[in-house]
Amino acid sequence: ARIQGVPRSLESRTVDGPNTRRLSSSSSFAHRDARAVGRGAARSVDRRGDVGRGAPATRRRGDMTAPARETRETDEATVRDMGGDRNVFASRACDACRALGSFMVLVVLAIVGLTYYATVVVVYWPVAREGGEDARLATGALCAYHVFAFMLLWSYFACVLTEPGGVPKGWTPAPEDPEEAASEAKKSNSEKRRRFCKKCAAWKPTRTHHCSVCKRCVLKMDHHCVWVANCVGAYNYKFFLQFLAYTFLATVLDAILLLSNFIDFFKDVEESQAAGSQGADAKVDPAEGTELAVVFVTFIVNVAFSASLLGFLVMHGNLILSNMTTIEMYEKKKTLPWKYDLGKFRNFKQVFGENAFMWFFPVHSSSHLEKMRVQTGISDGECLEGAAYARACESAQREATIGNRKGRA
Repeated sequence: ARIQGVPRSLESRTVDGPNTRRLSSSSSFAHRDARAVGRGAARSVDRRGDVGRGAPATRRRGDMTAPARETRETDEATVRDMGGDRNVFASRACDACRALGSFMVLVVLAIVGLTYYATVVVVYWPVAREGGEDARLATGALCAYHVFAFMLLWSYFACVLTEPGGVPKGWTPAPEDPEEAASEAKKSNSEKRRRFCKKCAAWKPTRTHHCSVCKRCVLKMDHHCVWVANCVGAYNYKFFLQFLAYTFLATVLDAILLLSNFIDFFKDVEESQAAGSQGADAKVDPAEGTELAVVFVTFIVNVAFSASLLGFLVMHGNLILSNMTTIEMYEKKKTLPWKYDLGKFRNFKQVFGENAFMWFFPVHSSSHLEKMRVQTGISDGECLEGAAYARACESAQREATIGNRKGRA
């Protein structure tokens, strides 16, 4: 017999559902269900069904015995409970930055193509083919240009395609003793040895930061660069600096090579205006005028990029010598002396490696990669799986949840 006061849809779901037990026919049980329906139990069941769809029936939000999520940052309710409320505008801005990155790669290639056309095709290759003393100078200029262009592109794609450094799945820091726990409790999250990311709901090593564009934690993250469509972190920071250096040298060299043609552009324009820009007395034909215009634009682009890159090189040069990232530069504030400063030369070798020959090429030696595992803090922990990792995260999640509730209160 149907239970009075219980909707037929709820009765069928509760009585005949495959993952639930059949309702008792006792009057007391029916009376309790009727009161639950009056309080809106049907809506509560629907919401729980939506959240847990595709998961085991016993899994609940915040249940620490449940399996670790394979895809992070997908459970919005968990992120909110962990204190990682998202700013909708910031999230959309990060998505736009990620989409812009692919376009900026094409922009970089287009700029390189413009400089190649103006320097090689228009100016120096015709001179090199003619022979003579000028041909030798043009050949030397072409060789120098191609060397810097090759190193620029090599370091650029090394930075774009290299994994900046992700936290291994299940990584957990070494446990702390009571004395360390007491001292760590007085520090902020960014200063602790055992750091927990609320957005990823996972542990992260020291000097690791969460990237809102990549939606993950990056080892020794410096910043997210739209020009390389990638985060700049521990494993591609060297390539990023080489890209800046080789681009600066290439633009300066190209500006020097095109300087005489840039000056000739204005001379030809003045002569054309004096004799008339049209007719038989015209000094510049349309084809030559187009080539001069390309040289003019290329020279301006080279000067603009070299001037802006100089500022970046100076800033990152100071950061390397201080063993500091761009994020840490803003977080440091008045924390002196900087605890990661090992001395200028040792700080430099921590990024570029011990082998001086490898400083000029966008590659890492195997020994340097092993040292980077120690420097990033990965070697200070271990990788756990399943329930073991969930138990290791339980205390940190509880503290984050309590702190978030206090902040809201």
